[in-house]
Amino acid sequence: MLGSTDDQSIMSLFSIIRHYRSTDFRAFMKSHREAIQKAKGTGDYVPGVVNYYTLMSDLITLCSGPFWHFVPMFKSLTRKQNHEKFHHTVTDYLEAGKSDKILEIGCGYGEMGRQVAKISGASVTGLTMADQEIVGGNERIKAAGLQDRCEIVQGNYHSTKFEAASFDKVFGIYTLKYSSDLEKVFKEMARILKPGGRCLSYEILVTDKYDSANSLQRSYVENISTCTCMPPLWSAQAMRDAALKAGLVPKLEEDIGASPDARPWYSCFTGNGLYYLLACPVLVPLMKIGEKVRLLPPAFTDWYESLLMHPTVDFVRAGRLGIISGTVIMTWTKQ
Repeated sequence: MLGSTDDQSIMSLFSIIRHYRSTDFRAFMKSHREAIQKAKGTGDYVPGVVNYYTLMSDLITLCSGPFWHFVPMFKSLTRKQNHEKFHHTVTDYLEAGKSDKILEIGCGYGEMGRQVAKISGASVTGLTMADQEIVGGNERIKAAGLQDRCEIVQGNYHSTKFEAASFDKVFGIYTLKYSSDLEKVFKEMARILKPGGRCLSYEILVTDKYDSANSLQRSYVENISTCTCMPPLWSAQAMRDAALKAGLVPKLEEDIGASPDARPWYSCFTGNGLYYLLACPVLVPLMKIGEKVRLLPPAFTDWYESLLMHPTVDFVRAGRLGIISGTVIMTWTKQ
């Protein structure tokens, strides 16, 4: 009933408390808020995102396993099985083949890239800004025996050091939500793609139902961004416009979670009771007591409310309203 610690379950929360009791949450939250304020002033969110993941990369993996994104939740499959199905879906939409040289932008620990490489036989390079993800990702590549076909390197996907027309395919999974300049990203992806190459994006997007004048809706959407030091979430139309301006030709756009056989994409939080635990109003006061009696480290409650409870509950509430979509896949080709 409590679930596995690495499967976004109630046990995940207990695992976090156990593993992070000695963490300096006060210093982390200070640096996080400073990064948010700086990003809002400069428009450069990358340093804040990197700072966020210095702590959160390992934590997200601890609670979610290697799967950091929402996927279609087919009723007949477990969460992990749905992710395995998603790996094949992305590989198919990329039309990845054994001879392909593929780039994954904003790869995290590179789980998706490794899966594409295993399924298709392609060579996959992962690109990330975070040192921890480069070290951890390359360790995972070695453990999977994929050193001959996979690597993770450091770089900013807005402006890479790759030569022009050097990749057959480029893709990002929940990556462009960290960009404050879509036009620059798509221009760079178009530059490094070979003629006839394919670009794929799978993102959390604001839907046409979103009403920015509605304070409750706005709070959900803004919380999702602020919690992870992201710029405001993009709409599907903004993606279409930026890709078109970069010279990429649209091929396919589909909400792969809109199936009668699938539960809502956010059900990974509701189906196991985690959402209801995080939304429970008595939990925060109990944590504050835990801090006072030194069962929990200082500022743990602040971190929990700001970065763990949110955005989890906001994803569910915004998803129920239909103002956020978590399973839209879009592809383009370079002429």
